[in-house]
Order: sequence, then C-alpha cells, then structure tokens
Amino acid sequence: MSLSSSQTVPSPTGMPLSSSVSPKVVIGMIGLGTVGSGVFKIFRDQPEIFFQKIAVKDASKTRTIDDLDLDLLSQDPHAVVSDPETQVIVELMGGAELAKDLVVAAIQNGKHVVTANKELIAKHGPELFELARQHNVRILFEGAVAGGIPIIMPLKLSLGANRIEEIAGILNGTTNYILTKMTQEGWSFEQALQEAQAKGFAEADPTNDVEGFDVGYKISVLSLIAFKQVVDPLAIHREGITHITAEDIENARELGYVIKLIGLAKMTDDGRLDIRVHPMLIPNHHPLSNVQNEFNAIFVKGDAVGDVMFYGRGAGEMPTASAVAADILAIATGLLKGNEPIPSMIIDPAIPAKLQPVGETVNKYYLRLNTKDKPKVIGHLGNACGDAGVSLESVMQKGINPDGTASIVLLTQAVREDQMNQALSAIREQESTSDIGCLLRVL
Repeated sequence: MSLSSSQTVPSPTGMPLSSSVSPKVVIGMIGLGTVGSGVFKIFRDQPEIFFQKIAVKDASKTRTIDDLDLDLLSQDPHAVVSDPETQVIVELMGGAELAKDLVVAAIQNGKHVVTANKELIAKHGPELFELARQHNVRILFEGAVAGGIPIIMPLKLSLGANRIEEIAGILNGTTNYILTKMTQEGWSFEQALQEAQAKGFAEADPTNDVEGFDVGYKISVLSLIAFKQVVDPLAIHREGITHITAEDIENARELGYVIKLIGLAKMTDDGRLDIRVHPMLIPNHHPLSNVQNEFNAIFVKGDAVGDVMFYGRGAGEMPTASAVAADILAIATGLLKGNEPIPSMIIDPAIPAKLQPVGETVNKYYLRLNTKDKPKVIGHLGNACGDAGVSLESVMQKGINPDGTASIVLLTQAVREDQMNQALSAIREQESTSDIGCLLRVL
C-alpha cells in the first residue's frame, strides 16, 4: 500500500503514523490449529497484517508452519484479547463458553472480532452482536458456516433486496463424503465412515457430524442472517444418517433420487420458521444432487433472484482460512484508510423464532419396511395410508429377504408429517408387518 508524504494512517494505539512508517493492522489470534495455521500462512508475508500474539494451549507443540517465531506464542488467551495495541482478535479455538468470554472481553476492549466458530455464533450470536453494536466494533464470521464458500456476506449484502424464502444446504463434508461413498461404491455406513476417518474427513468420535449437530449450528446461523430469527440450535428437529443403509441408497437411485443430509430452513405463510436437519431424498435434477464427497453447497431461494446455489469446499485448512482471511482484510481495509470498517456488516437485531412443529411440516416420504410374504399385504398398507389421508405415489416390492420376509418401498405424495406418523403407527400394528426399516423425507 503506497502513501503520499502528506498521508497519515491510524496506528494500533490510535495515534497517527507518519508516512515513513509502513501502516499495519495488529492482529491477536486465539488458536493455531488447522485453520489458524492456514490464516498465518496467508498473511505471514503481507506487511499490512501484523501478528502481535497467538494464544495456544501448548507452545511446544510441533506445527506445520516453517520458521515459526516461538516468541509469538502465548498460553494466556486473556492477555491476547487485552493487549492494548491489538486491533483485531481472530478467534479460532472452537467451543462456545470460553470462546464467548474471550470475545466479550475483546469487544469490551474495543477490538474487532473475526471468528470461524459456528457453535459460538449459533448459541451466543445475538448477544455478541448487540455488544459489538454498543462498542462500535464488528464481528465477522464468514468461515463459521461453510468453510471457503462465501454465504454470510452474500446473504447480508448481495441478496439483501430479496425476501429469502428457503435455504437448503449440504453443510457437513464428513456426512456428504460418507453418503457419496455409499452411493458410488455400494459401501455400508460403517465402511464409509472408516474410510472418512482414515482420510481425515471424520473425527475419531464422529457424533457431532453424523448425528447432525454440526449442521444444526450452521442452519441456525444462516437463519439468523436470512430471516432475522434467533433459533436455539438444540431446539431444531435433528436426525442423523446412521440408520441409512446401502439398500436405501439403491432404492433411492431406482426412484430417481440421491440421499443427502440437509439443513433446511424456510418461512411458512403464517410467519413461523420451518427449520430442520435430517437426511432427504434429493431429485436427480436438483443442483444439490451432484454435490459429491467433502464438498458443501447451499441452495437459496429468493423472491426476486429466484434460485441460486453456492458451492465449494466446506472445511479444511486453506478453504476455511480463505474465508477468515477475507474477513480480516475487510476490517483491515477500513482501519488502514481511516474509515469505519464495513458498516454494512452490522448484524441487524433479530427476534426469537416461532418454530413450526415438525408434525405440521409437509413432505413427500420414502418408507422401507419388511412384511410377511402373504397375499393382500400391499392392500393393507394402502388402507393404512388411505385412512390417514396419505396418498401413495409408488409402491415397489423389492423381493424376498433371506428370512422369508418381503422388502417393500413406499413413496408418498406430499402430506403433513402427523398424517404420515398416523399411517406409520397403523402399519406398525398390522399383523403382516415384520419391521419398519427407514423413513426419509423428500426435498
């Protein structure tokens, strides 16, 4: 950045610097793990971005950064957020409670905050945004939802003229990798999970991913921006993918669908928020159906723009670091020019969401079950559905299982979930029903 001899820029302490001093924005970072290392690598040769201190749990840990100056490292994150010269705190430690305390302290000390912490924003975002508003600082969090995919700023700015009607996203690379391998290779869930763990796409304990908690945090954050609705992520209806079998994957293929774990949020006509996390059958013609392996995608429907989709790598060192670094640059640009950083990214106050009960949602359904191999079974299933007001779109008998039962697949028309549950209860009670295998919704 070039400066004329008459120009001055704010110093980290607020005093003007003469033009003979190279202007810098002073960064304090909390966490130097996978993403933090990527952010450091991006900026280490950029003179405008100066790392003052980086808080870590273990300063002696071997890291992937060449020639790292160990004097940069501190094991006291509170000292980092209270440093008087630091202008921007980059929080990359994860977790919610300690991270919240540190971010609050940073804001109260007049520092801007960049974070990739989805749990923090999902649980405490509105409170932190209000505190930031009071102290006239910014919180940017582009990396919190979809790694390297830009979605927060596009929702806030690029699509700001729209009333967002629906968001449907593949928001977790681990589960998408598992379901892709089950689809392409015919693997079981357990086989695909082991492969994901071996390649580093899944944690040793994959519960947060495969049971949908991760997606719950992310769709909660997206709803906060798109609908200005505050959603407790633990109140979101959530189902994981552990019950999906290779048989379900093949059945979906025959019906013209693929199975994906989806975070879904949309406004109802009466102003309630329909927000859920669960696997869904995606039609082959839908853009989300072709999102493979560890990639993520967010499908957005606006009243003016229509359908748009954001696609890319949803996690990993450099993709997420790219989003975090862009947020840092957005703040730094304002600071270096002596301007207020991106006032358009002040997050608007939000209201508590009125959630639509999942029983009132309307979906098409896929049902796989096993029945005794005897006459009139299909008729009995049709009667149970008809009595509950559930119309069937198709019925497939998949053959006889080794135990002598018949495998049957039903695909329904769109119906309220409580009606589907009524039909399911009646089917479960029929003498010919052996077991209910899998019930999935259709996008």
